Amino acid sequence: MEILTVHQTAIPLPPPYTLHRLDSGDALAEAMRLAPSYGAGTLVLRQVQGLLSFAVVLEPEQPLREAQMAFALGMVALGDALAAHCPPERSVRLVWPDEIRFDKARLGGGRFVVAPGAGPDDVPDWLVFGAELIADRDHIDEPGRFPDSTSLKEEAFDPPEDILSTFASYMMLYFDRWAHDGIEAVTNRYLMRIDPPLLRGVRRIEGDRLVEFTPAGGGKRSAPLLEALGSTGWRDAKGPVL
Repeated sequence: MEILTVHQTAIPLPPPYTLHRLDSGDALAEAMRLAPSYGAGTLVLRQVQGLLSFAVVLEPEQPLREAQMAFALGMVALGDALAAHCPPERSVRLVWPDEIRFDKARLGGGRFVVAPGAGPDDVPDWLVFGAELIADRDHIDEPGRFPDSTSLKEEAFDPPEDILSTFASYMMLYFDRWAHDGIEAVTNRYLMRIDPPLLRGVRRIEGDRLVEFTPAGGGKRSAPLLEALGSTGWRDAKGPVL
């Protein structure tokens, strides 16, 4: 296991990850820029006041129609990493499809980009999964003005470096499960974290869509995964909305 240093803090990352520190700009955009040359496992990290942002380059072997489920895998890895490093008895939940909430307050979310020109039946040259989390709100005079959001610092999460290391390990674990047990082994965990809970009926992934079957009278509704990204409005041009 390689030990990489950011801000003088060692971050253990399993192979094949290669860490790139970003001092300014957008981690997702930087990962997109590096993807053609550096390839799979490129992990871009940006840590600034108020924000923890990272993005990882993936190189799928499946057509985009299937490969896009890597977004759900990334969200599962992110949710499980946060759950492993937060105070006990507090919930990490997802708002379909890409928002992360901790104890019902917005903490951040996931992002996803596909290499240009890839159609549903094409194997993309690369994909990038990214995450942005509210690291702290120290720069806000009155955090109480924003009751719908929270931060890693306020909620006493473990250090960001630990979250990143665990996220990377979970990504490897879930790609292995996808390969050996099928994508349902991953998407089922994704569905389990989505709020609001579906108390009656069935929620599942069919192809590239979330499908919900509700009791008599409710019928069936579905939403495409990639087209739904950003629909919750969890971020703006500056990052996660407070």
